[in-house]
Amino acid sequence: MSQTSPHEGQRQPKAQTRDLEARTVVLEIVAMTALALALDTSEDSDPDHARGIAALINETVKHRCIEVGLSDQAQQHASDYADELLSTALLSLYPADKSKG
Repeated sequence: MSQTSPHEGQRQPKAQTRDLEARTVVLEIVAMTALALALDTSEDSDPDHARGIAALINETVKHRCIEVGLSDQAQQHASDYADELLSTALLSLYPADKSKG
C-alpha cells in the first residue's frame, strides 16, 4: 500500500503541530523580553506606569479578538493568556509590589 505525500508547501499534521509549538515558544520569549523592556526595567521604574501599559495591552487583546471574530471561548482563552503573560512580567519586574497588582 502506498502513501500519498503532501503537495509542495503542505506539511504532515504532526509536523505542523511541532512547528506551531516551536513558533509559540519563540514568540513567548520574544514577547516577554519586549514586554519587560516596555514595562521599564530601569532603576527609576514606575510600577503604576507598567500596570497602565499592561491594562492597555489587555484592552487591545480584547478588541482585536472581537475584530477577528473569535468565539467567546477563544476570546476568553486569549484574555486569560494575556493576563498570565502580563502578570508574570509584572511580578518578575516588581516582586515587592505584589499587593498592588
